[in-house]
Amino acid sequence: MNNKLDELLANALTPDVRPDEALNGQILQKAKEEAQMRGKIWNGRKAAVAASIAAAVLVLGTGTTYAAWRYLSPQEAAREIHNATLADAFKGDGAQIINESQTFGKYRATLIGIVSGKSITDFETSSGGEVLDDRSYWLLAIEHADGTPMPDTSSPQYGEESFLASPFIQGYNPGQYNVYSFSGGYTEFVKDGVRYRMGECDNLEAFADREVYLGLTDDASLRSVDLGYVFDEATGKITRNESYEGCNALFKLPLDASKADVKKAEAYIQSLFPSEKEEAEADRKALENLPESQRKEIEEGKKQTEKVSAFVKTLTVDNIDELCKKVPGTENEIKPDPDSDWVEYRTANSESSGGMAMDMFKELFAGDKPMIYVDGYGASDAGDKVKANIIIMRRYADGRITIAEYEAEIA
Repeated sequence: MNNKLDELLANALTPDVRPDEALNGQILQKAKEEAQMRGKIWNGRKAAVAASIAAAVLVLGTGTTYAAWRYLSPQEAAREIHNATLADAFKGDGAQIINESQTFGKYRATLIGIVSGKSITDFETSSGGEVLDDRSYWLLAIEHADGTPMPDTSSPQYGEESFLASPFIQGYNPGQYNVYSFSGGYTEFVKDGVRYRMGECDNLEAFADREVYLGLTDDASLRSVDLGYVFDEATGKITRNESYEGCNALFKLPLDASKADVKKAEAYIQSLFPSEKEEAEADRKALENLPESQRKEIEEGKKQTEKVSAFVKTLTVDNIDELCKKVPGTENEIKPDPDSDWVEYRTANSESSGGMAMDMFKELFAGDKPMIYVDGYGASDAGDKVKANIIIMRRYADGRITIAEYEAEIA
């Protein structure tokens, strides 16, 4: 079926209008019977052989409108990942069937549905030894906009395309409050050329009195959040960055407003990033439970880090070469792409790269005088001294900006 026609038909089916359940079941059952068994599905927990479900056209109750249903339902996707309890939850009254498609860049994303609640999964999720049993689950379908199939999970090309699917909440900066801070995760598989992602995070319903979003970018790093979305500090609303090149889909989640709980929401947000006093108390309690040898090692490491931190604050472009030694073979020139919103950089001996927004980079290196910027540092034992390993970004008199590793021994 033509990809454009599919999109037009899919968008004709709104969440407020559903085809007769019995008819849907008959059509989907027929599709299952005609499908061939094929392929492995990787869901993060186990692999299984599953039936391919053919596309089916569902007739709406009015009998005059048609919509193309190209995707697995949330229940079917949950069964694909062997999660019967979640499949049952998606059949419950609390589940929201959305079926909204957005196309940006090379990809079309369809938010199929969402459900929230306690103990609605067969699999336990935990963080820091705490079982997380009150969760929100959503199903996304991700496709190539030109209709070419997404690589199967067993294909070498599967890992070449990465995505970040994250909930955002009105009033909270998405760069800080996102799927990572919400204890998120996902299970993923590919079927009939469509990549299905069953995402999860802590229950979002307490925030239902405000706008709650789900974003999808074609870059799995958090920089895509900073570049792909705009946070309005005055209203707290989050919108797409229209100038972003690539996929930055943004859906509004239809959460049940009656489930909103302001006090619970505020307490949850406060729990995500404890105060310095709370962190210090937590560290103290953790140290108390460790053997004395480990406590001494940690305390010594803390002292070394504090010593290096104080030393780093004294560094300037005028004394860097006197107080530190540049590690040979580590210097790399930074050449920002003027057409990009992001600057990537790494030392010559590093396989991983860092980066920052172009606006921040320009502000940091405003002017033309020689300067240095400490990008990071670490400490290690050097006998009766402390060894400092420091990553320095530096602008020279000729305008070159480089990044290199420097070392110093501190008494």
